[in-house]
Amino acid sequence: MSRRLVLPLLLLSLPLGLGLGCSHHHDTSSDPGTPPAITTNPTSVEIVSGRQVSFTVTATGEATLRYQWAKDGVNILGAINSTYTIYNPKGSDSGSYTVTVTNPNGTATSTAATLKVDVALPFNTPTGIAADAAGNLYVSDSADHTIWKVSPTRQMTLLAGGSGLPGSNDGLGGLARFNTPGGLALDPAGNLLVADTGNHTIRRIAPDGTVTTVAGTAGAPGSADGLGAAARFYAPSGLAVNATGQVYIADSLNHTVRLMATDGTVSTYAGLAGLPGQTDGARASAQFNQPNGLALAADGTLYIADFGNSVIRAISPGGTTSLFSGKYNNRGYLDGSATTAMFSQPVGLALDAASGTLYVADSSNHAIRKVSATGTVSLLAGSGTLGNQDGQGSAGLFNLPCGLAVTPGGSLAIADTDNHLLRNVTSAGLVSTYLVP
Repeated sequence: MSRRLVLPLLLLSLPLGLGLGCSHHHDTSSDPGTPPAITTNPTSVEIVSGRQVSFTVTATGEATLRYQWAKDGVNILGAINSTYTIYNPKGSDSGSYTVTVTNPNGTATSTAATLKVDVALPFNTPTGIAADAAGNLYVSDSADHTIWKVSPTRQMTLLAGGSGLPGSNDGLGGLARFNTPGGLALDPAGNLLVADTGNHTIRRIAPDGTVTTVAGTAGAPGSADGLGAAARFYAPSGLAVNATGQVYIADSLNHTVRLMATDGTVSTYAGLAGLPGQTDGARASAQFNQPNGLALAADGTLYIADFGNSVIRAISPGGTTSLFSGKYNNRGYLDGSATTAMFSQPVGLALDAASGTLYVADSSNHAIRKVSATGTVSLLAGSGTLGNQDGQGSAGLFNLPCGLAVTPGGSLAIADTDNHLLRNVTSAGLVSTYLVP
């Protein structure tokens, strides 16, 4: 009898799985009675204001796990999931973030993750932009109805207009009013010219901040040529100024390019008012479709971002309009030669006089393109998909960039309109954001 009992006792003393068939590992992390345990802590982040940021934690323990996020030790109302997202971070969101995980058997608190929010220069809807020789930037904030000045040290000051107050008053600085201002350009005397799009006028801001209306009549759209207030425009947008102070105006909804002489006399330079189209040839018979950004070369060639046709046009010094780059009836996103490249509703143009490169704010492609003297197109920054991210080349993301200007240092300042930001792009394609100093 004693011998018969030895073998079963020996078998019972052996560890399970040793020669007795398949072994089964048992995970005790969710057993009844198991308290929470943090397996992955949230990580610290540095972000630019306005860019969505998320903190995430992973934990084990008996279900059901409950989460509560805290900032600087104070619980955040409604932050009760494993991921906490701040959709529009501001400087005040900077701080230390932790999450406490609980179940019926205990609690576990994560290590702290630090959020640093670098505050971007604040704009509502930056649209037009110009740069002077000293490195100052001028920005039209169209939905805010204001014009701003940004110094080389990134100090931002209101140059003219009343924030959020549309109007058409002339006057000094903050006493003046604009209505959806668009394109900007500096004349040889240092005056800032403004295409006051919603007022259908051209305004001038003197160096002392005094605003005057130099052509057109507020609230009276039209296409008439004439002197000063007798002239009419219909949603003017892009501007370019030559060395003598003459101003080229993209009269967008008239589908024409206008020329304003130094005495304020306005004439139709190219296009047929009220007749959008794609016709090349002599200026008087050429047709455009919502022309927007303009850039003037030293030899007198005028480049036009033909927004409605999604191409870049050129008017030679001799007066001939031609297709410079892109394909009529082929809106898209493609680099290549002048005849194969494609754009999608380009808005802003800027010409780098040193290199002869034409830069294009390819707005609906959310990209900055560069065009060689022969019309060949390549990507400088952006990806064809909207976003809000700094980075190199296609890793830098925009959302409807509209205005751009070449700075004295050779980089581009970009009015990143629907991201509400001012961005910088180096000649090598590195994208950054203008921050509050």
